[in-house]
Amino acid sequence: MTMPDEISEGSIVRYSGTGTVGIVKVLKTEDDGEEWALLDSTGLYYHLSTLQPIDKMPERREIGARSLEEMEERMKAEEERMRSVKMEDESVESGG
Repeated sequence: MTMPDEISEGSIVRYSGTGTVGIVKVLKTEDDGEEWALLDSTGLYYHLSTLQPIDKMPERREIGARSLEEMEERMKAEEERMRSVKMEDESVESGG
């Protein structure tokens, strides 16, 4: 995979600290010469020395072997189960 040489507005980059990927929206140079890039994916500025230009956005992977739809179904089922348990708790009376 070839890497672009330079970071400019519109470049796709990866933040080396966390692996966050985004598109550079704004480049900013401070009075002291420090250079920063605003990423669209986080809305945060990153020092240029911490960013690596990449060719293209990585493909989104499924979490484990589950799709988003499967995870949403599991969460809905879990919420329903929690609601039924809560209703059972509310009907329990304690002695005084």
